[in-house]
Amino acid sequence: MTFFQRINFLIIIMLGGTIVSPAQILRDDERREIKSNPNKDKERKAEARSKAKRGIRTWVVDEKSGLSDSVATDTLTHGFQNTTFSEGFKGHYASLGNVGSPRQARVFALRPEMNDYIFTQPYDFFLKDIGQFHFTNTFSPITNLTYQENGSSDNGEDHLIAKYAINANKDLGLGFKIDYIYGRGYHDCQSTSDFGFNLYGSLIKPRYKIHWLAFANYLKTHENGGITDDAYVTDPQRFPTNYTPKEIPTNLNKVWNKMHVNGIQLTQRYSVGYTKKIATPKTDTLKQAEKKDTIKPILKEIPKGAISARIIEKDIPLGEAEEKDKEKQTKKADSTVFVPVSSVIHTLKFATNSRKFLANQSLADYYTYNYLGNDSVNEHIDNVAIYNYLALELSEGLNRYLSAGIRLYATHNFNNYKMPGLTARDNFTENRISVGAQIFREQSKLLNYSLSAQTSSDGDSWGDYELRGQGTLTTPLLGDTVAVSLRASSINRKPTFFYRHYQSNHLWWSNDNLSKQLTNNIGATLRSDKLDLCLNFDAWNINNYTYFQTQLQPSTTAEGTPTINTKVSQASKSINVLAVSLDKNFRFGILNWENSIVWQTTSEKETLPLPTLTAYTNLFLKFRIAKVLKTELGADLRYYSNYYAPTYSVALGQFANQSPDDLIKVGNHPIINAYVNFHLKHTRFYLMVSHLNYTKDGGTTFGAPHYPVNPMTIHFGLSWNFFN
Repeated sequence: MTFFQRINFLIIIMLGGTIVSPAQILRDDERREIKSNPNKDKERKAEARSKAKRGIRTWVVDEKSGLSDSVATDTLTHGFQNTTFSEGFKGHYASLGNVGSPRQARVFALRPEMNDYIFTQPYDFFLKDIGQFHFTNTFSPITNLTYQENGSSDNGEDHLIAKYAINANKDLGLGFKIDYIYGRGYHDCQSTSDFGFNLYGSLIKPRYKIHWLAFANYLKTHENGGITDDAYVTDPQRFPTNYTPKEIPTNLNKVWNKMHVNGIQLTQRYSVGYTKKIATPKTDTLKQAEKKDTIKPILKEIPKGAISARIIEKDIPLGEAEEKDKEKQTKKADSTVFVPVSSVIHTLKFATNSRKFLANQSLADYYTYNYLGNDSVNEHIDNVAIYNYLALELSEGLNRYLSAGIRLYATHNFNNYKMPGLTARDNFTENRISVGAQIFREQSKLLNYSLSAQTSSDGDSWGDYELRGQGTLTTPLLGDTVAVSLRASSINRKPTFFYRHYQSNHLWWSNDNLSKQLTNNIGATLRSDKLDLCLNFDAWNINNYTYFQTQLQPSTTAEGTPTINTKVSQASKSINVLAVSLDKNFRFGILNWENSIVWQTTSEKETLPLPTLTAYTNLFLKFRIAKVLKTELGADLRYYSNYYAPTYSVALGQFANQSPDDLIKVGNHPIINAYVNFHLKHTRFYLMVSHLNYTKDGGTTFGAPHYPVNPMTIHFGLSWNFFN
């Protein structure tokens, strides 16, 4: 399918999306009028649509409190072109090159904590937990179609997202999201195909709130094991033939990882309390109060999560009308709000996960061991996970003697795992019960904080604990708003199941003697609104750091190549990590310059390898064409210094440290992208040339060892909003 055929196909889909929008239910007298005068009905519908309020509010939910925090909508113009990269908005992730392929954060602060089902972590670009999912509340039904593509029918990448949001009333919001990625891959045997369907809803009442998310995901990755010789990229003149990226030989060609991730998650909160009358100022005094900034304390009295107001939009971009909606509410007559005194919070997560490793070729010359004696591989690793969280909360601010809130909670994790065995599939079951407490303050204008402690109470994980604390001081300073945050944590945890037990055709271990990993962290953040600046500092000390390690076994024949094994290791020494990051943006009229730099150092560079420097800079012009077409024209640059980056283990589907006998460095190669980004009313679109500085003469363009970065490509993206 050519580029123009894809655009025509997308337009047909968009037009079809408007047709399937829910129709209005007409009364009997209206139906009779339609039969007699259909033209009048069309005029009435057109007039109703023109007067309909448009807008959307989006938020994420905290599964431990059941309350929501508003977030920017996915319809923002700025940086739209960067959402196509699996490497992240600023290139902070290492990936295998193709869109939707596994990735790992190069910035240590972005790495997630150990997960029970570790196979989903490299796909966090695609898979989202309920705490990251965007819930919606909208005045009128909204449909959004987003399409991004690059390349040809042989090597291109396509990413299609369809979203639909509707409200049954002002409290009940529903919607769905379809996400589809298909990357053919610029290198051989590298294709990806990811499909996800999410169905969600929320009910926001003063006393009762519930958020639920049902999901079904299927991910398929064609594994090539990397290219056979890095010189095809670093020194192509060595070879008599000038190879295109698709022609470079790869280690594997008939190997796949396939994964199903299905389930449902819900968070609910029920509160008891009392109603409180709030006196609002009159319209004329409201304007004076806004000038003096005295209206903010009035709004602050409303408890977090009590307002479910939607954003009004009348010919303005989504997400820009929140203040107008608040102003409308404050102009109302005296009203009452519900003030919670105590609450019960419950979170349930149920998931069925299945991973299949499939090889239609013999891997005897690639992997060192063959535990099950199979020439080909078709193995399943299944998991059923049930997580329950129950909390009792006493709300903050009830009186001057109890300014903080208190939350007592308990959690139960159930996991059942099935893996290949020597004679039949083996079953493993784990139950983990934990109890904890939290003291928090979230509604203060000056100082907010949270302190929590949790410990496990069952025999299998006895001695696991988590201590976390963070606080934020926000204060006006010389016409600016400055926020200073401090955080600290101490987490002592037994490595999760697959670090202790794993059984497959080529990888097998049983590590019941692994020590608990103790991770201590302290950090601080300084933010300045006026200076558009954010400064971060973090320090970690890690004992018994647990990681995957690759081993190379020399061939027994002179012409053979080394074989590979992967195992679990624990560091014998304590590891110290120090990181400082700075984000600073400049504005000079239409000229904008955004900068982000991260400096990291680690005391054990081979055990915990990290790039010393990771940087992102974006220089662009922001202006309007004909007063209506918002335009961003510029270029950005991504860079990370060379380091012994973790390689990728195909049979495990995880990143693992390189073998100490064969260490290579990747990095020290900037990637430049040039783009033009447009926004016209409810439509966004962009054109981008990625890896503008790519050269066929050789370079160190690797995202991970033996996995080259894509060559220079032209990207196109379009996002269109429909309102019913």
